[in-house]
Amino acid sequence: MAFINLLLDLVVLVLGLSVLGIGNRAPSHRAGTLLGNLKPAESRRTRSWKPVLVLVALLFLRPFLYRILSDVLGEIPSWNAIPASIPFRPDSFLRLLVFSWVSFLWTLIHFLCWVLLLSALSKACRDPANWNRFFEELAGPLARWPLPLSLLIPGLAAGLLWLILRWPLRLMAIAPPPASTAALVEQSVLVGLGIWVSVRWLLGGLLLLRLINSYVYLGTHPFWDAVHQIGGVPLAPFRRLPLQFGKLDLSPLLATAAVFLAAAGLERALVAAYFRVGP
Repeated sequence: MAFINLLLDLVVLVLGLSVLGIGNRAPSHRAGTLLGNLKPAESRRTRSWKPVLVLVALLFLRPFLYRILSDVLGEIPSWNAIPASIPFRPDSFLRLLVFSWVSFLWTLIHFLCWVLLLSALSKACRDPANWNRFFEELAGPLARWPLPLSLLIPGLAAGLLWLILRWPLRLMAIAPPPASTAALVEQSVLVGLGIWVSVRWLLGGLLLLRLINSYVYLGTHPFWDAVHQIGGVPLAPFRRLPLQFGKLDLSPLLATAAVFLAAAGLERALVAAYFRVGP
């Protein structure tokens, strides 16, 4: 059920980006070229309400699918917010509707976290201008904020979502009441830090793709250029180690292992701290 729910969240996320017009800008060309000197014709931007309607319909219709899947698979939908997990019993449409919206908001925060991290890494590339424009289109003005401040946004958003929703979830008999307001604030801080555990999949995938692209020719698509440039940034500390044996470079594998070990250590520490604070 978790995988199907993630796919639905991604569909809703893509629809949301489409509603905002992200990805609809025309590609830019270098100045001094024929295409760069030509003034683009003004295009009338037409807004369609179809993506909005489909987005809202998905969020409101997903509870029916959750109910069917819970009966078939015997699983209960859960909000897995490291270091905590809140199950939503499928015996109430309202509970499943709340889960539908919470799950989408949580995926949106993860998306923002990944985009801002990639934006931060792209600033250290040899040609950051093109990638900066790309990530500014995805993250908006947040990508132009100072680096320490922009990287605080996902954690603050995750912690604030936990802080706001905990009492309503208690009133709906979904989550137990926090021990105190101070404990709730501490939980929110832990959840805000836990949002960064997910970047292990981003960095691990990026490093492995860069390793494959280093030995297998996969074309000149800009995606592979981004993988090579941005993926080389987290490899910089490992370049000083003797990890090259002829044409074989083991630094991406060691970096991937280090990322997953660090994420596992962080997750374990957050879980232990959460149980000390209380439910």
